[in-house]
Amino acid sequence: MSHPMNAFMARLQHVGVGVISGCYTPATIAQLAQSLGRLAFFGDESVLLVAGGDQQRAWADLALRGVDVQVRRIDLLAAPNVGTGFILIGVGPAHGFALLAYPIEPVERDESVRLHDVCWCVSPAALRELADMLHEAISADVIRRIAALHAPASELLLRLSSNLLDFAARQHSTLGVANRALSERMRNQEDQTRMIVHDMRAPLHTLLISIKALQRQRFDPDGQNELLGVARDSASYLLTLTETVLDSARLETNDWSLKRQPVRLINLVQSVCDPLEVAARPDQARLRHMVADDLPMIWIDRTLMERVLMNLITNAIKYTPASGEISVTARLIHDGHTVEMSVSDSGQGISKEAQAHIFERFYQANENDRRRGTGLGLYFCRLAVEAHGGSIAVQSAVSQGSSFIISLPITTGGGDRVTLVTG
Repeated sequence: MSHPMNAFMARLQHVGVGVISGCYTPATIAQLAQSLGRLAFFGDESVLLVAGGDQQRAWADLALRGVDVQVRRIDLLAAPNVGTGFILIGVGPAHGFALLAYPIEPVERDESVRLHDVCWCVSPAALRELADMLHEAISADVIRRIAALHAPASELLLRLSSNLLDFAARQHSTLGVANRALSERMRNQEDQTRMIVHDMRAPLHTLLISIKALQRQRFDPDGQNELLGVARDSASYLLTLTETVLDSARLETNDWSLKRQPVRLINLVQSVCDPLEVAARPDQARLRHMVADDLPMIWIDRTLMERVLMNLITNAIKYTPASGEISVTARLIHDGHTVEMSVSDSGQGISKEAQAHIFERFYQANENDRRRGTGLGLYFCRLAVEAHGGSIAVQSAVSQGSSFIISLPITTGGGDRVTLVTG
């Protein structure tokens, strides 16, 4: 014989006195089940009656956790379509309990925070009411045991209350910490959004001004090309910023499939440095690269690593005076198992305090520098290098320049979340 959960719920609520109702999360129900189990099961001849849906065994195990005595478990026939609702009836040598929980519908979120309608009690009168409902499903011996139960002493009830209050306090503290962390994260997100929007405004204005000037006035070919170059640079900046924001988010969530292919280091470095050398301005520091031709191939996402090098080199160009020098080098370390690429400059350098945070998201070493960007570039570099199983570090001293060092393992391709490209 089976009974729907709402029938048990109605019978308990009908008893009234000594029956507690509320809406609890699974974590609270688990703590309550363990506390009730420890209260009732302190000697031999204990019984746990269990009825419910898909997770009834898990809830029964929770009620028995921390109980040192042998408890006989009896599974009762549940009503159809009970879902994840359950009822536990504990019968000990002297005391007993009933715990009934049923999930509140509908739910569109994590099961761990799904609220349940809950009724529970340690009242012998309420337990006898339930035994009357189950008289056809349980033995006469169990019914006799339930009839002989008596209410727990006040000391035991105080201990039960203390356990539940302690759990509630710890939950409240945990929620408080989580809430503060979430509030801080939201504030950071708002600051970051304002920062990105601010950094987008200048190139957007420049782009629009260039387009309007081309529309309203006639220019000679040189003037026209100059305006088109300004517009192109602004559009390129916006595209790079957008790609960096989106790609950083993808790398954060491991949602990036590396397209590994064998790449010669000298070709990788030249593909980045040569265009920068050709486009160098007179007031720009000299850029040189020194990579041995006999270094082994490495299996990398070429496009991703080109962006990393481009980011590091353009940063060096930005912060190095025209009289300075920027160098890009590569070598083997760790007995030939790792390749180390370095981008060094003789620029203004980075303080020790800033070095500890330089690869963090949206961190900016010098907020008063008008040349500063969004603080995403080095963060993206770290994510991209770590996606290859490598690491990136900085060595720097104020007024003495900086060196950004990338270490990548020499692999033969393959691995999780990797797309192999051989063409």
